[in-house]
Amino acid sequence: MKTVKDILKAALLQGACSNSSGVTNWKSLVWLFFSPQGREFCENNKFPSLEMFQGMKEHVHEYGVFVDAGNIRRENDTNIGLIGNTTAELIYSGVESVHKVILMHGAKAFIKASNYAVIVLVNIGNCDVKIEKDNTVVIL
Repeated sequence: MKTVKDILKAALLQGACSNSSGVTNWKSLVWLFFSPQGREFCENNKFPSLEMFQGMKEHVHEYGVFVDAGNIRRENDTNIGLIGNTTAELIYSGVESVHKVILMHGAKAFIKASNYAVIVLVNIGNCDVKIEKDNTVVIL
């Protein structure tokens, strides 16, 4: 199993930014993953690897990162990471928050959005994403 310290060490070796130094636990690591700088770093470096995610899956699940989770259905999550063997039906409606969706390592998503939902979609590694939305939805 990987520790937070192991993940950070690997990220720093790949050029992670100084924001990484504030990470002390799994919750703060996941927060960094969904931050603009974290999303950019992960996208540019294809980081973390699937193997690394598999080693931390039991720790990050409660913070919205689903690793090899099979078929799931979620509604209006602010942050969700879909990794590996995970296929998700994601439903979004309303303006309560900007929703961040990150897909990596072969994950799949069907996104159904309506009622002015705003979604930031980061597809790392050409994962399969299908979107059904009304005219009010913004997907960035």
